[in-house]
Amino acid sequence: MSQDSLRLVSATVAPMYRAPTPLSEQVSQALLGMPVLVLDDSGPYCRVRSPDGYEGWGQSELLDPLPAGWGPPWVECVDLLVNLRAENHSQLASVLRVPIGCHLPLVGEAPGWAQVLVPDGRRLWTEAHRVRAVRDASRRAPRPAAICRTARRFLGIPYLWGGCSPLGLDCSGFLQLVLRLHGIELLRDADQQFGQGQPIDEPGAADLVFFGPEESPGRITHVGMMLDVRRYIHAAGSDRVRINLLQRGARYRGARRFIQP
Repeated sequence: MSQDSLRLVSATVAPMYRAPTPLSEQVSQALLGMPVLVLDDSGPYCRVRSPDGYEGWGQSELLDPLPAGWGPPWVECVDLLVNLRAENHSQLASVLRVPIGCHLPLVGEAPGWAQVLVPDGRRLWTEAHRVRAVRDASRRAPRPAAICRTARRFLGIPYLWGGCSPLGLDCSGFLQLVLRLHGIELLRDADQQFGQGQPIDEPGAADLVFFGPEESPGRITHVGMMLDVRRYIHAAGSDRVRINLLQRGARYRGARRFIQP
């Protein structure tokens, strides 16, 4: 990948559109610090490819070239949203917010504080407990109970078509984010995720369950994650992240396992 065609997302959330206009469908989102490959940059909107292979159109002004020093050691944001400040003082206003799971270079430390580099070259501060060294894999252990605890942190987050952050989530973006926080990479859409993992008949905690419209038995349009043998958590369309009882009716398409219980 050419460094000339690689850009970093410099906004908290950068929408990815189906066409080069904000009036078209939002197909996904790229988050702060995410490297994207620029495929077409002929105007104010450029076509980009995110690390999961998804493509869409984003605003060119929300993308920056890699600044000097963009590299390890990395920290990962562990709060749903992390406030960054110009100085290490808690009474200062936030100048930038970072969603959970984003990786940023650690460039400085002070008692109780961490200084990070952001894509536009600024060095900003946050409380040290809001980030964790990427080399520390203890939180990422792929255990069903840990993954279910992570999923529950998003309860009540509003549904947003194409959403991938705590500011708004769609069904597949929600589970892609949850599993990524535990070191498991999913593809972007529910039908793509259905093609991953191990097919199982009796889903349990942290297994994904898939659904589709009754009138189209072959289609996959929705995904959730089991919390136990009866309940699943999902980003419900036009609503929020919530918990429901699993019903294996005409809409149910099956389950996939990504980790061993």
